[in-house]
Amino acid sequence: MESNSMKLNNRRISSFLMAALFVAVLAVPNVLFAQTFEGADQRVCGFFDDIRGLLNMASVAIVTIAVIIAGYQIAFAHKRISDVAPILIGGLLIGAASQIAGMLLLGDGATADSDCT
Repeated sequence: MESNSMKLNNRRISSFLMAALFVAVLAVPNVLFAQTFEGADQRVCGFFDDIRGLLNMASVAIVTIAVIIAGYQIAFAHKRISDVAPILIGGLLIGAASQIAGMLLLGDGATADSDCT
């Protein structure tokens, strides 16, 4: 009889150890592969600051090109200002789009040169 009870105890211990091992295998990846995201907000903020800088440079270039085209047409093609007004207005609106979006989307007390809030 003792051999049957020993077999039963061994089976219980084996089952318990297998269950404990199963739980450990499930829990270990969460502990070992846990990632921290320290500095991720700064990287994202820096990325959007770079995009904002590129948009600012593009807006200056677009307004400059619109003024150059309008000036060329007035000076050399003998057009009136009313003829080139759509070019000037369109260039100003396209070039100022990033500035207008910045004014609309920034939080209270933030400026276009401030860090992400």
